[in-house]
Amino acid sequence: MSQALVQQDRRGYAPQSLAVPDLPPGYVVRERVIAQLDAAVRAPLTLVTAPAGWGKTAALVAWARSVRLGEGTEPPVVRWVTAHSEHGADVPGLLLGALSAHTEKSDGDDLLRAVDALQQPHIVVVDDVREISDEAALAELESLVRHGMGRLRLVLSCRRDPSLPLYRWRVNGSLTEMRTNDLSLTIAETAQLLAAHDVVLPSATLYALHSITEGWPAGVRLAAMAMRGHPEPERVLDDGGAFSTAVGDFLTGEVIDPLPAETRRLLLETAIAPRLNAGLVEAITGRDDGARVLAELKGSNAFLTRNAGPGGWYRFHPLFARTLHAELLRRNPERVAELHRRAAAWHGTYGIPAEAMRHALLAEDWSGAVETLDKYWPDILGGVRYDRPHEAAPHAPASEDASDPRLSLAFAAERLRVGDLEGTRDFLRRCGGDRDAPMHRAFGAAEAWLAGDPRRTLSEMSEISANNNQSTDEVRALTLLDEGEARLRLGELGAAGAPLHGALVLAQRAGMAQAQVCAAAQLAVLESLRGRLRAAARLGRQALVTADRFGITDATDLGWVRMALAGVYGEWDRIAEADRLLDEGLDLAAGDPDLLVSIATVRAKLRHGSGRLAAALEVLHTARRELGGAPLAPAVERALALTEAELRISGGDLGAARRLVATGGDSDVFPGWAAYVDASAALIEGKAAAAATTAAQFATPSVDSALTWTVHAAILTSLAGRALGDRNRVLRGLEVALEIAEEESFRRPFLVGGHPVRDLLANFAPLLPVYHPLAAELAAGSSPLAGGSRGGGEGNLVEPLTERELTVLRYLQGTMSNLEIASTLYVSVNTVKTHVKNIYRKLHAGRRREAVERARELRLL
Repeated sequence: MSQALVQQDRRGYAPQSLAVPDLPPGYVVRERVIAQLDAAVRAPLTLVTAPAGWGKTAALVAWARSVRLGEGTEPPVVRWVTAHSEHGADVPGLLLGALSAHTEKSDGDDLLRAVDALQQPHIVVVDDVREISDEAALAELESLVRHGMGRLRLVLSCRRDPSLPLYRWRVNGSLTEMRTNDLSLTIAETAQLLAAHDVVLPSATLYALHSITEGWPAGVRLAAMAMRGHPEPERVLDDGGAFSTAVGDFLTGEVIDPLPAETRRLLLETAIAPRLNAGLVEAITGRDDGARVLAELKGSNAFLTRNAGPGGWYRFHPLFARTLHAELLRRNPERVAELHRRAAAWHGTYGIPAEAMRHALLAEDWSGAVETLDKYWPDILGGVRYDRPHEAAPHAPASEDASDPRLSLAFAAERLRVGDLEGTRDFLRRCGGDRDAPMHRAFGAAEAWLAGDPRRTLSEMSEISANNNQSTDEVRALTLLDEGEARLRLGELGAAGAPLHGALVLAQRAGMAQAQVCAAAQLAVLESLRGRLRAAARLGRQALVTADRFGITDATDLGWVRMALAGVYGEWDRIAEADRLLDEGLDLAAGDPDLLVSIATVRAKLRHGSGRLAAALEVLHTARRELGGAPLAPAVERALALTEAELRISGGDLGAARRLVATGGDSDVFPGWAAYVDASAALIEGKAAAAATTAAQFATPSVDSALTWTVHAAILTSLAGRALGDRNRVLRGLEVALEIAEEESFRRPFLVGGHPVRDLLANFAPLLPVYHPLAAELAAGSSPLAGGSRGGGEGNLVEPLTERELTVLRYLQGTMSNLEIASTLYVSVNTVKTHVKNIYRKLHAGRRREAVERARELRLL
């Protein structure tokens, strides 16, 4: 692609506003953003809008050096002008100046004539448009868009939307927009930016950084500078040192100080509540126009975004919330306690007791905190945990002021909510009282849950049920919720459903905010594991809507929801959406090892489904390496082992797969999944009868088996039947698989089977008594997976590949080195080199890429 011509206009404007800026040192060029800009400028006007530090200028400069309007099109001339003016930008004047100096047919004083006279495509980037306040300039720009820009494309870079009829241009297709979400760094891009500063972080710290910065490029860059050379880079995020100071200085200077005094005052007053809605704003500030205040704050680039749901909630960016709170303490410390009291009262009135108690503790309203805990402890302990490194933690009172043991329980509840196990245990040790009382038992169950001990959680909750026959709906909801969650983590899927459904019904009846979110979230996880994909999607959406209604945005339960939905979308073969949900889930994981590993298993399946076996294995190896000895729930540990076993089978390493099935976690968990892996290995070994017998145990739907593995087992039964020449077995298995797949929209089980499954669908589905449209769709599709099958092309080789050479060949598709392949297969690197040499010789290839391409032609891959 030809490089676009970048020119600088010098027609009557100050030189410093005309130079194309250089890219900052260490800038990571993002092809994703460049591709989005390439697509965006096909419309006459492109608006790039984001607050300070979001990399608008750098992204546009990187893009301007290699603009692509499409294959076969004439390379555009790209011109750059800088419009920064506190008194309003004369965009038409800047545009005329950029065009007229290089346009022969223009008289230099008429913008429309200058545009019409262009002989080749032009792109003009007007950077740093703070405001367009002149009515004549607005009218001229609107006239230009209405007239049609011909060969001109205009790109405006702004911190806030200019006063233009954007709504009209969106409708008629004249406008495309790129906003904060488009410019935010992904987790992978965050790692690339850190690497450019010689910083490499463990995955957990990387996820924490991405969570607190939310992909804000300036924040990530400041973190990289603070982490470089630091002996403990993970401590940079919350140590109050160079990183916090640098972020605070940037946001104060670029965002807070330039705001009008009244807007600044409103920001500082609302800083005590990172999540806001109109009613809460009115309660905190004493005003009666909360909705207008929020709209103005959002429009002022105050790092405030509106949640996507129907609840009308807004939230501050975590780093901006931290900076605001620090500024409030510096400028108006005497106001902080009163503002927290107002927030506590509002949250108590509107049924969000956990937030009410937190604000009461921050206001040092000890009696108010204890009263809230006494009344609402089942909902406060109802499962939802947060990770809020940007928020102030309440300080425990002096010993003489803490005579009420319930106050220690209130602080323990707050520590539970942020996942602080040692802090929770410390406050639980301080409190006295009746240890067998329901509330004390519930705290013991919650502490056991945080410690990763679901069996002790069950024991504590059973004591509550056994000794409290007069319990309320709230207490019963909590006991059922904890029982259902514990059984789910233990892998007792059949026993988890009833208590979780009961908890959701009771929580809805009692108006328990957190318990409703938690119950719906865990039910979504359960139904996803059971293959009830439509139910999982419905419950996941229900959890998200309920969370938005109550302003719950940072809960780890919402990370579980996104993991479950990603699993559903993966089975539906909607890979991009699944990947996005997993990234969002990582931002909410809060260091929860079970959630982090669960996300890794789903991610590995997605990579495998894209034909990237080596990348899939690396995802799992990274997850194992970074566990650091942390215990996993039995269901999570078993899922990790069985996912890796599937990948090993796809790579041809049947021995490793069988070892993982035999020794990877509790063998009583996910028996259908384990049977599918065993049967797959048997089929590849040519033991079709054994494969059919093993798969048949789970090839029929039942209340005790997951539909996911019923579909897999039914497909495997068909494949085994074909190998045995058993036509009836083939048709029975295919009928079961297609019926379930059409009901739940399964796609992945058919795609991972590769060519053998497509052949089944093409040759046998037409023989079924009922026509299945899905069969024709899947038979016509293509799969990037080998699926453990060697296809039919090996006969074209003079000397066939051995089983071990086929295994090594599959790893050659990825980026793993010979040493990494050797480590994965538990052989020496010299052995791998010998296999690679034989593969090249047999395939008549001189290098890895040629070998892989030749193998694909022969359908060996």
